[in-house]
Amino acid sequence: MNQLNRLDKFNGILTYLLFILSFWYTTNTLSGTSVDGTLLDGIRNQWYFSNHSVTSVVIVSVLFWSRFEDKVWFKYLAQIVLVNIVITGTGYHFILAPETIDFYGHLGHTIVPIVYVIFYFTAVRAHLKLSQFWILIIYPLLYLGLALLLGTWPLGQYPYGFIDVDANGLENVLRFTLLVMFPVYTVLAFLLALVKSQLEKRVFSKGADSK
Repeated sequence: MNQLNRLDKFNGILTYLLFILSFWYTTNTLSGTSVDGTLLDGIRNQWYFSNHSVTSVVIVSVLFWSRFEDKVWFKYLAQIVLVNIVITGTGYHFILAPETIDFYGHLGHTIVPIVYVIFYFTAVRAHLKLSQFWILIIYPLLYLGLALLLGTWPLGQYPYGFIDVDANGLENVLRFTLLVMFPVYTVLAFLLALVKSQLEKRVFSKGADSK
């Protein structure tokens, strides 16, 4: 019981920390200061995959606080956000790979993703069946499709250089995103679902043994 109480306290503190960090970053992007603009610019700024992924972390942490973690839809949302935030962190550091990263760059693309991964694997109890892992890659694919369809709207430019059709050509963009990124993140989504599934099995088996 003491171990369970300590874990609950740890998860409670972790949830507060996750909310504060993600809300801090989201507030900065929405304020427009991150793009030297107005609130409207900040709202447009949410079109970036990384920005609205961090905003979705805020939503998940609030829902977890509100005791919705046992709802069926919550397990889908929590794991979809997991994959999105992992894409945010890895894509920023390994694909975009900026030469210099400021504090807010690390906050939204390094710190929040790490804290969310810890939060998901320790606090969130529900998980998808392995056969449903494909659900996790629907959102990134929809975003890619919309980004290509909308082009430079609403930012006045493509959100990311590697999907800039004008600069790279549609064929090169599709080759990179569908033949490189899509397979890599599909495997990653499966591995994340597998790890969570195995951890949950161990937790349930220990619970059954202790009865």
